[in-house]
Amino acid sequence: MLKPIVIALMVATLTLSQTLGAVASTLSISNWQASGSQMWRITFPGDTSGLADSQQANSGASELYYPHSGNYATINYEYELSPNRKLTIEAGILGTLTPATGSDSDWDYSKSQDLWYYGVFQTNGSSTFINIDVKQATSPNTEFFYGYGYSNSQYSMTNGYYSIMNYVETTTSLPNLNSTYSMVYHGPHVGFSGTKQLAPKLALVGSISYSPLALAQGQGWWNLRNLDFEHLGSGQMLDGKIGLRYLVAGRHDNALTLGYRYQQHRLYTGSEDTSSAITWTDATKIQQGWYMGGDFKF
Repeated sequence: MLKPIVIALMVATLTLSQTLGAVASTLSISNWQASGSQMWRITFPGDTSGLADSQQANSGASELYYPHSGNYATINYEYELSPNRKLTIEAGILGTLTPATGSDSDWDYSKSQDLWYYGVFQTNGSSTFINIDVKQATSPNTEFFYGYGYSNSQYSMTNGYYSIMNYVETTTSLPNLNSTYSMVYHGPHVGFSGTKQLAPKLALVGSISYSPLALAQGQGWWNLRNLDFEHLGSGQMLDGKIGLRYLVAGRHDNALTLGYRYQQHRLYTGSEDTSSAITWTDATKIQQGWYMGGDFKF
């Protein structure tokens, strides 16, 4: 869905750089082989009879887990606003997540610490992220940057079955399961990037950004229950990468980079719109892995 937006951003940036005239620009294209997971958890009142008031609100819990792996195609476009200032636009698209098995766990702690219900399902989906930043040189080899980040992950749930129902082991299939859940994080961030020359053609490069004020939004559709619900909360986003950049022989304007990237998005706290008694207590998305790409200056 966001692919046309990403393409439009790149076309607009290219057009702007041409309009500005002789502006130093760099286009980076890479492949990021990411692996990780997305999970979220809510708490709610269970059978609260006999419980103290402080225990009633969190006597029940549900937790969903989605493996999150695949290959991102990432594009980063950078051009100079002034000799020490740059604008960068980065977009990453993972068109199809690697098919995997997710899980749905439920507890009613007022009755037992054991699993109340437990089911698994086949999950697939897609993921996209966009970062827009202004970079300011703080030294010949370091930059401070600030900007805005957006991440959207979508998951499908099909071919499920329960292995525990009401504390009893079972094998109950859910052939009509066709549910979805999407998770969005977005907000302002700040960060630093740097370069350390190791040899005439080899350099260590890295960057890290952090957003302490991200907005977290989840939306689910449980088709077997005809339930449409939304999650809303506050969270944080972390993105870091480190790599080795090698200048291509005979070309001072082209380089190859091999590195490792880590992203973590985490919820502080939130709510669900189906009931004021439900608290969105946890949501964590982690993806990490090796990336390889090329830089082209023009």
